[in-house]
Amino acid sequence: MRQDFKLYLDENGVSDLNHYDKNFTLCGIVVTKYQAEEISIRADQIKFKYWGRTDIVFHSQEMNAKTGDFSILNDPNIKKNFYRDMMAFLNLPYYRCIIVSVDKEKAKLQGWSSGRVLDEANDKVIEMFLKFLIKQSKPSRGRIILESSSSQDIAFYKRYAFYLSHGFTALNLSHDDVKRTLTSLSFVSKGNHDIEAQIADLLAYPATQKFLHQEGISAITAGSHLEKMCNTMSAKLAELGPNTTNKACIRLPV
Repeated sequence: MRQDFKLYLDENGVSDLNHYDKNFTLCGIVVTKYQAEEISIRADQIKFKYWGRTDIVFHSQEMNAKTGDFSILNDPNIKKNFYRDMMAFLNLPYYRCIIVSVDKEKAKLQGWSSGRVLDEANDKVIEMFLKFLIKQSKPSRGRIILESSSSQDIAFYKRYAFYLSHGFTALNLSHDDVKRTLTSLSFVSKGNHDIEAQIADLLAYPATQKFLHQEGISAITAGSHLEKMCNTMSAKLAELGPNTTNKACIRLPV
């Protein structure tokens, strides 16, 4: 019997090389149907605890700014308890991460266009998801769900369609192999309230910051919430092969 996995994708930053943000990161959350149900139940428990309802969307920008529904975080006691509960939630053993980040300054120096930034990031996400599916002990197939963002949607669809038509030669997969392994691509908005997409949104920024910290560009304060988020993201990286050091995390260009 086949295993079915879903990959939810969200981004941090933009692919435009002329944008002031010099980084573009894709964060993917990999779950099974059962895991998604468990995550949703746990998330709803937190939402009901703090808001008395479950239609809250965990959105990193609003959380950090303490605006909208997250204005409650202006209360230090609520903030402390909420982030404690959120860290426990994010450390639940029900999902794995796939991370691709592009250093746009290096990409520009190598002659990349804004379109290539998107294509290279999308290609690497598809490759790592295929590796993850192939690695499973049981035959597995996967669905990809994107947080809708116009130009990103079109670019990802083109790369997805390319591999369905041509196969993935780097992995020795024919077009039929890819079609059997990747069964669908769909697009959702935040209004769909998919908790997996919300987790992807929460972890995309820490993923970018961890790379910048490793490269000596920015600091991460020891014991800070950001450090805890970075550590959680790192612990959740999907394994892509028999070697457990082969994790689903890459900084481009290599």
